[in-house]
Amino acid sequence: MLEREIQIYSYMVNLAKILIFTLLGSLWAEYHPENGAAFNYTQIFIQWDQIPNSVEYNLFIGNLNSGEELELQTQSNSKLVVDFFQWDSTYSWNVKAINEIGENFYISENRTFSINPLPDYFPSTDNLFIDETLYQDGVTVMDIESLNFSGGVTRFGIPIWFVDKNLFDIRFTFTHFLPNGNVIGFEPNKGYEIDLNGNRIFETPDGYSLHHDFIKTSRNTYFLISATIEDQYCPEECNEMLPDEIPWQGDTFREFDQDGNEIWSWNTFDYFDSTEYNPYYVQTYNGNYEMDWTHSNSVFFDENTESVFISVRNLSWITKIDYASKDLIWNLGQTDFMNEIYFDVDLNFSQQHSVQVLDNGNLLFFDNHRYLTPELSRCMELSYDESDYSVEIVWEHQLPENMFAGSRGECDRLENGNTLITAGRSGHILEVTPDHEIAWHLEFDNGEIFTSSYRSERITNLYPVAFSLSIDEYTGDVNSPSVEPINGMITVNIYNSGWGEGKYVYSIRELSGTYIVSDSVFVMPFEDVLLNIDVNGLPSSTYSLEVYPDHAPDKLQTFEFSLHGSIFLGDLNSDGDLNVLDIVILANLILTGDDSNPAGDLNQDGSQNILDIVLLVNIILEN
Repeated sequence: MLEREIQIYSYMVNLAKILIFTLLGSLWAEYHPENGAAFNYTQIFIQWDQIPNSVEYNLFIGNLNSGEELELQTQSNSKLVVDFFQWDSTYSWNVKAINEIGENFYISENRTFSINPLPDYFPSTDNLFIDETLYQDGVTVMDIESLNFSGGVTRFGIPIWFVDKNLFDIRFTFTHFLPNGNVIGFEPNKGYEIDLNGNRIFETPDGYSLHHDFIKTSRNTYFLISATIEDQYCPEECNEMLPDEIPWQGDTFREFDQDGNEIWSWNTFDYFDSTEYNPYYVQTYNGNYEMDWTHSNSVFFDENTESVFISVRNLSWITKIDYASKDLIWNLGQTDFMNEIYFDVDLNFSQQHSVQVLDNGNLLFFDNHRYLTPELSRCMELSYDESDYSVEIVWEHQLPENMFAGSRGECDRLENGNTLITAGRSGHILEVTPDHEIAWHLEFDNGEIFTSSYRSERITNLYPVAFSLSIDEYTGDVNSPSVEPINGMITVNIYNSGWGEGKYVYSIRELSGTYIVSDSVFVMPFEDVLLNIDVNGLPSSTYSLEVYPDHAPDKLQTFEFSLHGSIFLGDLNSDGDLNVLDIVILANLILTGDDSNPAGDLNQDGSQNILDIVLLVNIILEN
């Protein structure tokens, strides 16, 4: 007994780490969608409790508005439905459980949910071209900045998701779709992490003049750009009517933890020289006597190099900053305004946006190419070498004249090597191959209203952290399920039905709160893992299995079950030993057709036969 107690104790984890379960604001329901829920999206992940004794499920969905019905078969207790649901409609759903002999033995209760109406401010997406042989499959999500909201469309331009702009004071400008399934974005002076329905998960503290960018790192921290104003001298280009000192608007880059505490900052006034300025912006800004000095528009944290990359629009620079020391490592771009030239190469880009670091270490950004001749915007990928300050244009794609974007814009490298280009205020989003072929092209049309987009992304679907969970030998009644261990083990299957890679944390605890087992496992997208969990020696009682993606604890799934005594394969007389007596008993059971003793099915194929005797003999001989 002491040995078992030591074994159990070795599985125990720091309770403080586990307390996250009790602190969660909301748990991923065992039945999802929750009854009566309403959504601003038409792609729905449906999930239900594992039903004891089931091997398959029939999922029934009915449109209560049109009467249309859908039936889907699945062996998993979840299903992503992508092309059935319609805007402004209400649906009912239930599941039928099928046992191993093909019988429908259980029907769940009917549940309902609804899809909200598509807002009339969603622009027309009919003007679309697609080459399905070149297209990177998925959903395109973007902000529609000029219309003050964000949304998403299918490959054919059909609206699939929107963020209700009425939930925010001014607008919600999308910046990134997060690996945890939430969305990050901002409006003037406020940054948010929200769920797909627009509910706020995080928001920045008050008092910051936030503009242009707001991101979340893999460390669960948030970066933003805030305007900073200081009085500085009026340069020689100043109108003689201006005072000797005028306000200069620079930028401070700030990082916040999940509690909203500022943990890092970097101010352009501390690291740029005031003699480094663009004369074009000397006179006025927004009608005031103010120098629009830096006007930075993007921030990117590179965890591989522990560096921060910023785009300084009005100086036409990309700047690299060492995160730990805050030292300015280099500036790259127009040298006309630089006192210290690091890369003595004229790359001829200006007013750039959305700088990011690719997996290969190269820089990818949108070159607005404003104030240069000719004014033709493009995507640029650069490689650089800090040892000799050399730089090379690895790839670029120049946009036609009608897609020139004086401001805004983004380039995103897709999984298949294509590049998704958001052509800023031109109102175009297109996907191009490395060889510059057009794979997809969407042009927004909203009548006489000017329609533009700042950023866009291509994602597989709206559910990067969807997963299903099941337990072998899950039997008993629906209201009181039980698990019978095999040789002191229970087998848990985790299937990652989402597209995000991730670590899954799993635990078994007593309902009193004592954790018996706690560990984690990595599961690749669209793959599953089998966990054999040792419960040998645990008393017959009720336990809870808890599983959640490491970066999305709010998607916690739980199973409560009664644990009965273990079945030890081969030990047919339950004497704790495998010997010739067990062989004799098994042979008699086979001859009489008696399959009531599950310990006789050694290969777990659902029947007892000569193969089980062979396995038992081999085990006895080996031991």
